[in-house]
Amino acid sequence: MKRYCDTCRQYCDEEAMFCPTCGQYTVATEVERIAPEGDVIYPFAHYQMSYKDTFLYVMGKKFMDTDGRASRREFFQFIFLWNVVIICILAVFCALTAIFKTGPYLLGLAWMIISILGLVSFVPMVALCVRRLHDTGKGSDTLLLFFVPFVGPLIALGLLSKKGQPQDNQYGSALQHIVIDKRLASIMKVSPTSSSLTTKVLIAVIVSALCVSGLSMRYMAPSDKTISMGWFANAVVGEGSEEAAEASVKEYFNAVNNKDYDKAFTYVIDQAKANPTEKQKWIESMKKAPKVDVVSLGVSQVSRVGNLKRITFEANLQMTKPSEGAVEATHTKRYISVIEENGAWHIEGFYKDDPNDK
Repeated sequence: MKRYCDTCRQYCDEEAMFCPTCGQYTVATEVERIAPEGDVIYPFAHYQMSYKDTFLYVMGKKFMDTDGRASRREFFQFIFLWNVVIICILAVFCALTAIFKTGPYLLGLAWMIISILGLVSFVPMVALCVRRLHDTGKGSDTLLLFFVPFVGPLIALGLLSKKGQPQDNQYGSALQHIVIDKRLASIMKVSPTSSSLTTKVLIAVIVSALCVSGLSMRYMAPSDKTISMGWFANAVVGEGSEEAAEASVKEYFNAVNNKDYDKAFTYVIDQAKANPTEKQKWIESMKKAPKVDVVSLGVSQVSRVGNLKRITFEANLQMTKPSEGAVEATHTKRYISVIEENGAWHIEGFYKDDPNDK
């Protein structure tokens, strides 16, 4: 901070209440220093900083500082660059997962990194929002609007996007929005003001990262799946697992319909095969079962704990059985749990309700 003498039109030290030249009263002003070249250096908030310097300023010098004001440029540059970083992290880890087929581990690591970044940047982001509100003449209590359901966050974002007051207010002097050219950048030891080209390049980076993420997810998914569950299943239990599990379920029902119970039993979990009582129960249930046609199989949940991989299908089945000289066909829904054992997918059980809800 410096003090300014209107009579002599010169800056004095912060302690000089009166001008040492003319003795007139001086006024406090937001000036950090006078450069040897004669340039008046204001606090960073008065400059149109580059993306890099904005990020370092918010995350460093202003980490927990809510004093003063912040321009719309500073606010949007930081938010924009933060999103660029997050999207690029996701794109890189999605691509690595698709290339190396690592299952959920790299995606889990990506979300852990993003969570850490979110926690670290939470405090400086709140401080930035407070300074942005100061620039519009609003206090920090305006942020409480984020806790109002539905309309509250929209109103708060609108106020954060509002143009700052052109005059001084209770939170500080009016921001001057000074452009940093190369000469001034060398004096201040910062980068020149970011051009519109830099913004366009960052937008292109975001678009490219989103394309990489989309292609990676599509590559991880089965060829006949377009919904997100397809790539998610492949990411968790491995590529081709969903199709193999579906094939086991369908082969089981085909064998039961053809009364080939020994073959059908090969698609049952090993635990049941090793237990004569369990085996007898399965065989009896097969013999009593009506003819079943699989209409559709949809993944309800996938999980992986160590080497144990499990897929729960939501199955739409058509059950056909003779009834008083006619054939009665009914549609029913069942949940089928399938686990991988020694490289093969075996049926663990059939359920009326989703077993994952229990």
